[in-house]
Amino acid sequence: MNTRRTKSMNTHTRRTKMNTRQTKSMNTREFVLKVLSDFDSKPGDLERLTDRALSNIRIEYRDRRFVFELVYGVIRNRIFLDYVINKFIVGEHKLDTVRRILQIGSYQIIFLDRVPDHAAVNESVNLAKMDRATEAASGLVNAVLRNVIKNKRAIALPDPKVDLCAYLSVEYSHPKWMIERWLSRYGLSNTKKILSFNNERPSIYLRRKIHDISRQQFESDVRTLCDQAAGYLNLYYRMRKALDPENLRLLHNGFCTVQAPSSGWTVALMDVRPRDSVVDLCSAPGGKSTLMAEIMGESGSVFACDKSINRLRMVSDTARKLNLVNIHPLLCDSAAAPFKVSFDKVLLDAPCSATGVLQRHPDGRFVRTACDIDKMHNIQRGLLTSAAKLTKEGGVLVYSTCSLEPEENEQQVEWFLKEHPEFTLETPPDAIPAMFIDNNNCLRITPFEHGMDGMFGARFRKTGK
Repeated sequence: MNTRRTKSMNTHTRRTKMNTRQTKSMNTREFVLKVLSDFDSKPGDLERLTDRALSNIRIEYRDRRFVFELVYGVIRNRIFLDYVINKFIVGEHKLDTVRRILQIGSYQIIFLDRVPDHAAVNESVNLAKMDRATEAASGLVNAVLRNVIKNKRAIALPDPKVDLCAYLSVEYSHPKWMIERWLSRYGLSNTKKILSFNNERPSIYLRRKIHDISRQQFESDVRTLCDQAAGYLNLYYRMRKALDPENLRLLHNGFCTVQAPSSGWTVALMDVRPRDSVVDLCSAPGGKSTLMAEIMGESGSVFACDKSINRLRMVSDTARKLNLVNIHPLLCDSAAAPFKVSFDKVLLDAPCSATGVLQRHPDGRFVRTACDIDKMHNIQRGLLTSAAKLTKEGGVLVYSTCSLEPEENEQQVEWFLKEHPEFTLETPPDAIPAMFIDNNNCLRITPFEHGMDGMFGARFRKTGK
């Protein structure tokens, strides 16, 4: 096992009592077990699932960080962890909850610096004893985790010469179907870069608000927390320290928001101007809508659409925190948007397989399947047809995804231009660096080329011909 598998992160081991609204007491690992169980019973948005569960308890910030570290760490490395655990289980066992306990314990032993091995074992055994259904397996938990400690530097991975996909799947904890697709398209070197990127802890970026605070003042306030400005309009600052709310007065006061730079380049593709009328057809969580609204100022307007009321609330909340009055949230199915007018600019940031953002959303490895790409493919075409109708003659339509898959990107561009001859593909605006523009004049950001979240975008002009 290579040195990349050794412990690498400083974190807390303090066991904290947490009272839920139901007055139940939990420690952090018990809470992590609950979140993982909920995820397994109904796979979905892991961030939302964890946030919703945390909203029902009182927990200190550093323990909250530990919860996220364990939840995301286990999911990000689940295939590898299961492979290790299976090395030390003899015979048939009904694992389920016990396996999750073993994953939590193994992750701490293999990956975390500040959790002593004996503490990881003891806490996992205690976790098993808390429930009658798993109490009898506490001895198994103890034995397996002690074997993990003894052998963690000598785990034999599958032989890449015999089965390269199996080796990469275990080493980097990605499903085989993804790896097979990337190998066929990008080759081994670039595929390994994608896999490595996805397994890194994602950086957190603040996007500075354009108005209400000067760049000089903002940078003075975040000089000990963030790197220098980068990204579209130099609005993005990578956090060097953890997101401690006590140190983020600017965030709470609406002078910045959280957004990755790749998303900013999609907005750059729109090239919005003052007095533009804009519709964002799949707007949640609202980062792109709010940035467009900021750039245009109050002379322009953004209609932010989403078919989920909960997701639309996220857009409204973000707009309110940034004190933006030119965003108009609308609950609707964007495939049949109820507008009787057309718009200067239309953004379709389409639902997709999200294979370009698996670093931030490791749950996507287990939520998505190869079949989902075909399903998304058809949904995207319906949305593109709707978006075309909403674009004024002479107006601009931008189609974007956070996918790496050609079926959702360049193939959709080819289909759209064939089906809609009234549109032409335009060269991206000068504000977008040449390194982000591919040979087809589309925005293309990839982890292996740019070390950023994957993003694709195409800018169409409605010529009316």
